[in-house]
Amino acid sequence: MYNKKDRISETYEKLILTFHEIFLNTAYEKISIEQIANKAGMTRVNFYHYFVDKEDILYRTYILFYRKMESESPKVDPYTLLAEGRSLTYYALENAKANAKFYKMLFQETIPASVTYRILDFITEESYRTHELLRNLYKRDFPPYLFINQYLAGAFWNLLRNLILTNTTFDSELVSDFFKNLSTAGLSHFFKSS
Repeated sequence: MYNKKDRISETYEKLILTFHEIFLNTAYEKISIEQIANKAGMTRVNFYHYFVDKEDILYRTYILFYRKMESESPKVDPYTLLAEGRSLTYYALENAKANAKFYKMLFQETIPASVTYRILDFITEESYRTHELLRNLYKRDFPPYLFINQYLAGAFWNLLRNLILTNTTFDSELVSDFFKNLSTAGLSHFFKSS
């Protein structure tokens, strides 16, 4: 038997998966909260118990797929920032390839900018969190390292957007290495000598 917390988690995930299913086949602006709730076998009140609005469920759908990718990826070494010799960017690119239709829909022009900003903030925070070693090597007061993470998150998001929207077949390891080399080469002269 489920306890209350399990039921909440189950309902939350059911709404997200239902939204995801609809989103893969329907333009964002044509999806209604009532449609999501009905397809999930719930009411609008159930929906609003878990999500603020349609933008919120879209953002949280992205987060659910990101966390799933993160949990299925090897553990990151805090010193090398690599997981089995690969950067987190590699796993993020692999996730995007595995969920290309979702990402293609996520890059529709009708997606509210606020959703994109929330995703970019999330990517920035994840990057900042995992870059402790690099933050310790960074020797400048300005711009703060958080700004560097914002810049890198935006660059990654636009690179991913272009790869997905142009239907470019890409090697995640090659793109990941390019991105890593571009970022670290640009940052290296801002690091303290060890």
